[in-house]
Amino acid sequence: MKYSEIKTLDQLEKAQKKVRSRIKSKGDDVVDSFHGVKDAYTPSHLLVSGLKSVSEYIPIDQLLLTTVRRAKKRLLK
Repeated sequence: MKYSEIKTLDQLEKAQKKVRSRIKSKGDDVVDSFHGVKDAYTPSHLLVSGLKSVSEYIPIDQLLLTTVRRAKKRLLK
């Protein structure tokens, strides 16, 4: 319904209820989206994402394996 077509107080109230329900629905969508983003960007997820992007240039897996081997040798001595 267009607001220019509203002639009575009852029609106005119905139109306002529709607008309020649409606003609430959009607000709920925004909150859900925010929670989804918040859950996706945890510190561990950001760390893993950063390591993946860096590993294209630096052999992180080899560095990590070497570090683990050295630590294992020191602990088992």
